[in-house]
Amino acid sequence: MILAIGIIYLLVILVIGLFSMRHQKDMDTFYTGGRRFGPWLVALAVSSTTMSGYGFIGLTGLVYENGYAIFMIGIFATAGIFVSFLVLAKPMRRITQKFGALTIPDLLEIRYNSKAIRAITALAILGGAIGYQMAQYKALGNMLETVLGVDYKLALFIGVAILTVYVVGGGMISAVWTDFIQMIVMIAGALIVFIGGMKMVGGMSQLNSELASINPDMVQAYHTTGPIGIFAFISYFFIYVIGHQGQPHVVSKFYMIRKISMLKWACIIAAGTYGLTALLWFVGLYTRVMVNRGEMAAPATPDMVAPMFIETFFPPVIAGLIFAAVMAAIMSTSEAFLLVASSSIVRDIYQQIIKKGEKLPEKKELALSRWFTLVIIVVTFLLSLNPPDLVGWLGNASWGIFSASLVPVLSIGILWKRATRTAAIWSSALGFIFSIGLYILKVKGIYVPALDTGAIAMIISTVSLVGISLITKQEASPIFEKTSREKTTVEDPATANFS
Repeated sequence: MILAIGIIYLLVILVIGLFSMRHQKDMDTFYTGGRRFGPWLVALAVSSTTMSGYGFIGLTGLVYENGYAIFMIGIFATAGIFVSFLVLAKPMRRITQKFGALTIPDLLEIRYNSKAIRAITALAILGGAIGYQMAQYKALGNMLETVLGVDYKLALFIGVAILTVYVVGGGMISAVWTDFIQMIVMIAGALIVFIGGMKMVGGMSQLNSELASINPDMVQAYHTTGPIGIFAFISYFFIYVIGHQGQPHVVSKFYMIRKISMLKWACIIAAGTYGLTALLWFVGLYTRVMVNRGEMAAPATPDMVAPMFIETFFPPVIAGLIFAAVMAAIMSTSEAFLLVASSSIVRDIYQQIIKKGEKLPEKKELALSRWFTLVIIVVTFLLSLNPPDLVGWLGNASWGIFSASLVPVLSIGILWKRATRTAAIWSSALGFIFSIGLYILKVKGIYVPALDTGAIAMIISTVSLVGISLITKQEASPIFEKTSREKTTVEDPATANFS
């Protein structure tokens, strides 16, 4: 029964992808869905891609190891959704309507009048997306390994094959519609697990009592002696509250809403639905208690916590629904990252830099986007066969890369006229280099800082942007130029010229 529900779910997603191929006529619909979506579709796309397989599989495993301290990531990420909508949503939607921008590097080149900033941020998005995709693929392989009862590598291949069809074929239209469906499935699955698991362990008081007896740090917001101490707490604030504004798979959804006035409702819906899906993380706590009681075997790795608990304690029909919810989280974020990664190569690097802004035939550009999406899928699949880290830490590192490379130049740059081209180039480059370099040093055990590597890199990039801007000459930027309300309102974003 679990297998049957899993297959039905995957077939539904496949059909959506094939159907959406009929509506892919140009790059605007492939990357932004034609800016035609209402608040519910955009909101659920934001919340589902924020959650991801990193959230459902990776963070559940980290909760199993570290307790409530990991929940601070969810609390901060929920706050981050509000901050991103407050700071970026309206400006990004207005700029894309006025200038026809399709990607984050599009917007940044307009803001700073610089091909260099486009190139650096495109490479940062590509690098971070591949790392985050590895986390999604590892989570996908772990889940299907349990559902299908096959080897991890075969499970990974099956999941990636389904993902390939509906992302390469359907683009953003299929991505948003599947996000909508998948978020509903995720909420249902999270609520079932939260309520059912809470009954199994005997209620919240009993759960907390047993966790405290295992390790008092497990019921604290941050550890007094464990690895998630006060510096980790501070790091998560930087990465998930402030750094949420730099997640391209999330903030690119701001381009897609039909009317700016709908954004306030989308913000509330996105934060609320994300908070509901985070209830699945209680599986990590339930599992720790059940293992301690001797009622289930200890998972081989933290990444197997969610699949093992669901399979062990829930009847097949319910387990199938929950597995579908977890696969939904994984696949919704995977599709978003594949689209932003392919846009970084085709539009931001090939068309705008190598071809120097030459207008490509729509069919050729669309075909290139699909082919490069396929190439990214294959490369990431090969890297995911033997990933270097747990899903949770891979995802956290990728959030750090995006935060350091994009948040200062995007969020500060849109609001602060004084930010200069030179400062933006240095800021984004230093953020990208330090976020990757420090993470590698940490994984190798050469340098393990108290603060998270992504938080350190974001502080460096922010200080660089502000400091260098203050000592370099301010340049004019078209995004701050006044235009008539009629021109801004009437202009058709689908036909706006950007070269």
